[in-house]
Amino acid sequence: YRRRAGVMNSPEASAAQPTVSVVIPSHNRPDLVSSAVQSVLDQQGPVDVIVVDDGSTPPVAAVGPLADQAVRIIRNDHAQGPSRARNRGLDAVQGDYVGLLDDDDRWLPGKLTRCLAVLDEHPDAGVAAHRTAYASPSAAASQMEPRLLTEPLRYFGTHQTPHPDSLLMRRTIADKVRFAGDLAAAEDVDYAIELGRHAAFVQIEDVLAVHGPDDVPSAIGLEKRIAARKQLRTRHPDVLYADRASKSFFHVRLGHLQRNVSRTQALGSFGRALWYQPASPLAWRGVFATLLPHGLASRLSKQRRTRETEQ
Repeated sequence: YRRRAGVMNSPEASAAQPTVSVVIPSHNRPDLVSSAVQSVLDQQGPVDVIVVDDGSTPPVAAVGPLADQAVRIIRNDHAQGPSRARNRGLDAVQGDYVGLLDDDDRWLPGKLTRCLAVLDEHPDAGVAAHRTAYASPSAAASQMEPRLLTEPLRYFGTHQTPHPDSLLMRRTIADKVRFAGDLAAAEDVDYAIELGRHAAFVQIEDVLAVHGPDDVPSAIGLEKRIAARKQLRTRHPDVLYADRASKSFFHVRLGHLQRNVSRTQALGSFGRALWYQPASPLAWRGVFATLLPHGLASRLSKQRRTRETEQ
């Protein structure tokens, strides 16, 4: 069937395929949100796109891709932050499945088809997650089979949690969890952990979403991110501080945030990580990166992320 503007032209096809609701919060990024919306409309199958305008000036306008009949714009009169904006969108979803996308990111072609197929193959899983990157992959898709994480909380203790862009959830799971409005940062980590308390995950090794340029500084200051990371330890000690392995990983992640604020603090965190796991390659890599000149460490980190994307 021919597909145009985000919906299947055939009523029979639309009825046969699940609808995916996609929540995109946006604040003062009209060009970027248009690109994000277009990347969703370019997916195969019926979509219901919910753009939450979080007090943008001027308001997000229904022009270009945002004028599509599959797009709804919900406006907050004043900015309430990404967590509350996402939650307002989640309260408005109507689809059988729910996805999330930041306004400065985009989905790659085939993302929804792949995630829906994987969830269909794993009926006991409530969430599909995949890799995200700062550049489109230039190599062939991964040959690794998706991994069923029946104990996602144990996995999240020693691995980075999936970015919201990567998540596709069954509606029954998405209805149970909301973003924490009291966190100034790291709300995405908190959200993934809360999802893990309700459902098994399927991890896809392919890169199916791309972040905005990595040379654009985060709107959230490092001090807030460091404080939020410490707050997460208090909120989820059974996940992030459950055993020596998870404690080591927690301090590795904290150390990388601290590197651009205080080398002394960063080395202290990597030292604690090594106390919990003396042979941890992640902790030793963190020590090495902290001792390098900042510019060189940043270039090496960017090169490493690029290699991982292309693998």
